[in-house]
Amino acid sequence: MKTLRSALLCLVTLSTFAACGVDSIDQASPETLESLGSVSQQAVLPPPPIPNYCPGTTIPGTPWVIPTAPTALSSIPNGTPMYPNSASLLSAYTVIVTDPNDANAFYAFGFDVRAQRLIFWVSGAKTELRRLNSQLATDITVLETSSGIDLGFSWGSSGQVGGPLIPRPGVAEGAWKVAFNNWAQLDNYLISPPAPGTAPVQ
Repeated sequence: MKTLRSALLCLVTLSTFAACGVDSIDQASPETLESLGSVSQQAVLPPPPIPNYCPGTTIPGTPWVIPTAPTALSSIPNGTPMYPNSASLLSAYTVIVTDPNDANAFYAFGFDVRAQRLIFWVSGAKTELRRLNSQLATDITVLETSSGIDLGFSWGSSGQVGGPLIPRPGVAEGAWKVAFNNWAQLDNYLISPPAPGTAPVQ
């Protein structure tokens, strides 16, 4: 059984400090992407970079083929993994936000940040959050105990539900920024820590 690096990042609001810590070295090149995941998941060309929260910084563009609308969580049978157990899954970062159209509902995005792809985008009523979080916990447990998962596998989760509504245009891009910055900060501070006596990149 492989010991996998993991962390749960519970954020109520976005941290500008964390967002500003992304270094250009964290941006994957097309060659890097080609070495990640299965052949069917390799990007021919990466999406164009998008502005990050900090002026003058960019991160990889929002993954291609994000659907125009989420899938209703209620339409997915109970027990169906949100993150399927697969050796091609390199990371699992979930971002849950208030549905921009309904304060009593939510959107949940699941990204494989290292492979720069969307795994799922679902919507549901707040009463369904317990079901979603329970399934996510089960998925992560299965992935952590699998012998076929990459040693660099990491995961994280951020949520903002019940707060002010966010603009629907750009919600997927915003969720991607949160997921990417969470992954980058985890890598920066815990997975690839600086040499002793030096400060982490901020």
